[in-house]
Amino acid sequence: MDALLIDYRDPLFAVLLIAGMVFVIAFVSYWWGVYVKSRKSRRLQRFLKRFETQGVKKSLESMPYTPEMTQPLVLLARAYEKSGEYNSAIEIGLYLLEHVQDEPTVYELMELVGTTYMHAGFLERAHTTFLQILRSNPRNEKVLNDLMVVYERLQRWDKAEEVVESLEAMEVDVTDLKRYVALKRLIHESSLDEGQKAERVAAFYREHGVHERIVLEYLLRHAPQKAWEMVRDESVPRLVDIFWFLPTSFLDVDRIKELPRLKAVYGARGDIEPAESTGWFLIDMMNHLRKTGYREATLQFAYLCQNCKQQFPVPFERCPKCLALESALVEIELTKAEHEAGCHLL
Repeated sequence: MDALLIDYRDPLFAVLLIAGMVFVIAFVSYWWGVYVKSRKSRRLQRFLKRFETQGVKKSLESMPYTPEMTQPLVLLARAYEKSGEYNSAIEIGLYLLEHVQDEPTVYELMELVGTTYMHAGFLERAHTTFLQILRSNPRNEKVLNDLMVVYERLQRWDKAEEVVESLEAMEVDVTDLKRYVALKRLIHESSLDEGQKAERVAAFYREHGVHERIVLEYLLRHAPQKAWEMVRDESVPRLVDIFWFLPTSFLDVDRIKELPRLKAVYGARGDIEPAESTGWFLIDMMNHLRKTGYREATLQFAYLCQNCKQQFPVPFERCPKCLALESALVEIELTKAEHEAGCHLL
């Protein structure tokens, strides 16, 4: 027995043992890599089979695929996506996913497909695509932000908070995003009655002083008196469209007369006597026209994203183009009255 133990201490045996362990580890690692790659491939195939496609993809399938086609088709898909031809962009993306083997390119294509689904309004498909990407790349900040937008549109605020926590763990500055999600979750909280929610929304604004458009629109619907109490004169130009379209029955004339710019807005609209000059050119012009008895002019509004500089005809919390949060700048134009009434609140 002792002789046997001595043999185990033989240097040659140790070398053979180490070589055998290295071989086993290399063998297992190789086949594990093959298994993981195969599993990813099967997962991608299951993902592709969820969505039927036609049109552009059918035309592409009639041509033999070569790797040189990849980048031109990616550029074409992005051009389709930017021009709003979402179906064509999606079909090209799905076609390439069936043929491309390079992993970074695969995830670039999946990101493109997911973003296009989101812009096209296919939110569940976008959700599925983004989760598929995050399984392999959980620290993809752009995909997490896009997934956040999907949860916002689905009003799944608990899931949105989970995404915020993930971004925060990656040391991304999410201060404004966290407050936005907290406010929206509060507004959609079904366990509180409207009176309780109005109190908490007003308290939120007093504490943080952010997202005033969302806060004001909510309070004007559900607690008008609180809304008028929190209106500040310096906020009026940023929210002028809300005040302009507000029905007469919602007005607090005493509060309006206390704030010079607000008084000028409602003087221009014709609800009270025309106001004196405030230095706000178009509003002052409207007040002057009211004084002369002219009633055929009114205001129309456009909304400029301060991030991507795109202009839109309706207000937004997130830019429809670049998805920037709270980036809308209200622009005013003088126009001929069409004798139509509109209201953003009702």
